[in-house]
Amino acid sequence: MEILDQGNGEIFSKITPDEFRRHMFAKAERVNLDKRMDLREAIGRFIKNGDYLSIGGCGFVRLPIAFVHEVLRRQLTFRMAAGTRTFDVDLLLDNDRITELDIGYILGLEMLGIPQYTRIHVSERLSRGDLKITEWSNGSMAWRHKAAAMGVSFMQVRSLAGSDTFRHSAAKKVKCPFTGEEVILVPALYCDACVIHVHRADKYGNCQIDGMLNEDLEKARSAKNLIITTEKIIDTKEIRNDGARTVIPQFYVDAVVEIPCGAYPTNMPGLYYLDLDHLKVYTRAAQDRTGENLKKYYRDYVFGTKDFNEYLEKCGGLKRIEELKKIELMEGRV
Repeated sequence: MEILDQGNGEIFSKITPDEFRRHMFAKAERVNLDKRMDLREAIGRFIKNGDYLSIGGCGFVRLPIAFVHEVLRRQLTFRMAAGTRTFDVDLLLDNDRITELDIGYILGLEMLGIPQYTRIHVSERLSRGDLKITEWSNGSMAWRHKAAAMGVSFMQVRSLAGSDTFRHSAAKKVKCPFTGEEVILVPALYCDACVIHVHRADKYGNCQIDGMLNEDLEKARSAKNLIITTEKIIDTKEIRNDGARTVIPQFYVDAVVEIPCGAYPTNMPGLYYLDLDHLKVYTRAAQDRTGENLKKYYRDYVFGTKDFNEYLEKCGGLKRIEELKKIELMEGRV
């Protein structure tokens, strides 16, 4: 296949399809095992320093914030996939927990604006060389996960060509051996570990998600180790009553962690709305270019709390979750 052009970015995910397949063959034997454990045990067993990590959810929807808080406390550092990421990746970037990053969209907090300290801090790290990034579009990041889920090393797309994003990516432009047309190849994105927050799961890891999936199914199928955090653990009989709703089956899953409200302060469709008040607290702190207000935010809400439950209590506890539930369900509106 003739290579016509290529981007100048670096490929950070080094896992190959055959290596991944061998891992999954061994993992597939762990069916019908009780995988329930707490978050600290799950991270200790299936996440290690320097892993290439992906996270489920998108924007401000269904982000596994409880997991992010715990790895911040443990000071774990990652290479990472960041398609459409907001609050979760900003928390990690603020604290220098990412060294290499495939990006589609980062730093922006959508309608809340751009956290100025985080942006300045990332720019400084890029200048020093202790943070590396390779740029992609959101679509091409999704297609990279899809290629990995298919068990192939790349995917052909009709995107990126002629753009500056292509120049800063690690994609290649080739001549199609079948048609002779120019197409773009994006490399598959296999991950060492992935964490996805879901609405419900059984003890084996059969998962149901309400609302949009984004790339979560592809991420689940292309990660060596998959931790599921869930709003609740339900009986397997409930899963079997409507098997079509099981979007992530158990044989991809390594750990199931029950964490009610584990996506707070982001949105859990059908359960609770995002907490704009708390997100504004973070955003205001992040506008301080010295970083001092942001340090106070982390002392108050992350490092000054023993676990995610204590963080929730600081933010208003179940009373606040009930308020967000009413907003999500539009109760009291005509």
